[in-house]
Amino acid sequence: MSTVTLRRLVTLSFALCYVLLGVPLWYRLTTIYRAPLPAEYIESLHANLHEDIHLTIPVYVQSDIYNFPDVCDAIQRQADELLQSADEHQRKVQWSLQILPFKEGETDPNNDHVVKLVLDESMGLTIPQLTKETIIFFNDESLVNNDLPFFVAQALIEHTFKIEWEHFSKYHQNSVKSDSKSRNMAVNYDPNIHISISLLTGDAEPIAWDIDATLREYFTPIRDLLSPLVNFTVDTGIEYHNDLNLHSLSNAEYVSWNDLSHTLDLSDLFSVNHYREQNSINLAIVFPSVETGSLAFINETGNGIDWKSFLVPQWGVVVINKDPLPTNAYITNDYLADVISTFAHDIFKLLGLSEVAEDMNSPLVRIDSFKRKVIIDNLEKSVTTLSSLVSMTNHLQQMSIPREVLEDVNNALNLRLQIVDLLNNPELGSDEIWNEALRLSNRLVKICERAFFHKEMVQQTFFPQEHKIAVYLPLLGPITVVTFTAFFKSLKEVITKSKKEDGKDGKADDKGQKAE
Repeated sequence: MSTVTLRRLVTLSFALCYVLLGVPLWYRLTTIYRAPLPAEYIESLHANLHEDIHLTIPVYVQSDIYNFPDVCDAIQRQADELLQSADEHQRKVQWSLQILPFKEGETDPNNDHVVKLVLDESMGLTIPQLTKETIIFFNDESLVNNDLPFFVAQALIEHTFKIEWEHFSKYHQNSVKSDSKSRNMAVNYDPNIHISISLLTGDAEPIAWDIDATLREYFTPIRDLLSPLVNFTVDTGIEYHNDLNLHSLSNAEYVSWNDLSHTLDLSDLFSVNHYREQNSINLAIVFPSVETGSLAFINETGNGIDWKSFLVPQWGVVVINKDPLPTNAYITNDYLADVISTFAHDIFKLLGLSEVAEDMNSPLVRIDSFKRKVIIDNLEKSVTTLSSLVSMTNHLQQMSIPREVLEDVNNALNLRLQIVDLLNNPELGSDEIWNEALRLSNRLVKICERAFFHKEMVQQTFFPQEHKIAVYLPLLGPITVVTFTAFFKSLKEVITKSKKEDGKDGKADDKGQKAE
């Protein structure tokens, strides 16, 4: 075999390897996998938010004196008319009451919403603490005038479920302002929240306190009450030589909250306390130093309390004491009980459960309403996250969509349908069902966020197409040029040689014909 032939075979083998092996391999390595997301369905959900949801709250009517055969139907008609006063197009979600008769042995007064009708001299209502009962007082005149059904419906919508109805209907402008004010005060909702309790003093004298026993007695009941909503983890600690910069106000006789907000230095507490939860609620109990002395702006009340608590929006509570601690001080349970009780009351505001104390007629009713509010907010947040994911992938066509993202999206959509089925079934309106729906909605939010912030997609965002060209061109350019230059040169030589041989054969044929 000649050298020229060998060179041509080598060139051909390189070209074939380039085309048959190199090109498929390059295509495989550079092709971006984009899983097919259900974009149209997600955009439809986002455009028609909560359209497939109809919250129905079962309410049971109980009467121990009179037997009203049609009172439930009459109350239902009045309730429906009151709810129709709000424009359906302005409602955040469809919300209604289902009035049912109280059945002894089947209805649970501790878990179900019950309206108890009580005969009295005049009409009125009350919502007892730590129950889900709404007690309606009526007289014989209200029966004669048929006023009782309307009064019961009005009491349920405008008192028992007032906050929930106003939030979902968007009908009352003041409810929107109230909800905005509550959000500005409350921390962002999370199923796991850390409680940090710190005792701070401006001196270095040793301090002892019986905080564990106080928490078990006064905070554990609140912790158990709120356990369906949020899981609290608690830590306590004592910090010396830190009065949150209160020594600068030692001579002030009057300090407004605005002055105090510009003086308090809470940064040290953030660096001292470490926790895994994303959100926290703090309680700082501050004593001035002996050098600072008594704080004149803390006025002692008539019941002997010489401290004052301040609510810090989206942070927690600061308790400022008037006088410094004595040497070798022991913080008694009597003092801590008042502080922890006040803090437990303020937790409702910091969670967004109550804007002011008067709002909380019944903590159990308010907690139930807050559950449903969080469930709907979680559903809205999850659909918005999925819609943002679809918009981002449509905008960035070179972004990969891994199979794990598709699995998370499908799981999220199936989980949403499961939650909607729970919400739309009035026969399932028990505490266990609302708790299950809340748990699933919290899980739904995490799945959607995991899909949106998938690490491969985040990395792809910072590696655009221009960078790929800049990486691959220096590698592929020289190889392509050398391979195809040699291939075309060899091909040209073969073609030229073939033409010469054809020319020689043609001349030989002509000579043969002349000789004949």
